Amino acid sequence: MSFDRELIEAKLALGLIPSEDMPTIAQDALEAGLDGPGIIRLAVLEHPTFFEVAEVLPKAKAEMALRDLSAGEAALRVAKSKAAEILESGVDPLLHIKDFEYLWIKADYPREIQSVGTLDDEVWVAESMGETKSQTRKWVIERLRAPSA
Repeated sequence: MSFDRELIEAKLALGLIPSEDMPTIAQDALEAGLDGPGIIRLAVLEHPTFFEVAEVLPKAKAEMALRDLSAGEAALRVAKSKAAEILESGVDPLLHIKDFEYLWIKADYPREIQSVGTLDDEVWVAESMGETKSQTRKWVIERLRAPSA
């Protein structure tokens, strides 16, 4: 895994990175050439608890130049990353619409991702009105190409 500052900022803002994954992020930061006592301390933790991470995270974030984001900005970054991953992999996007709904709810319904946050409901309505899976899949793909309101 490479150190993706923007995605890490976004996932931290939304509480989407579990404590046990934080050492790997710090290790990736070290491999990317970032350094500092906070990063090193975070990188060497083994099976860290929330409290162990919380103690060192502010210093490590500063050393990694991670900034705090609004929930809307963070959700948009995560949604764009998820959409790109789905589109590049060629997997059926209908299998992942609940991922966007979860993100929208987790971020407290930001307008920035409403267009993808409500996909599950819209797909249900479309299918109940007779749209084929193929038609629905096509417009979901179009929506994922620009996951912003």
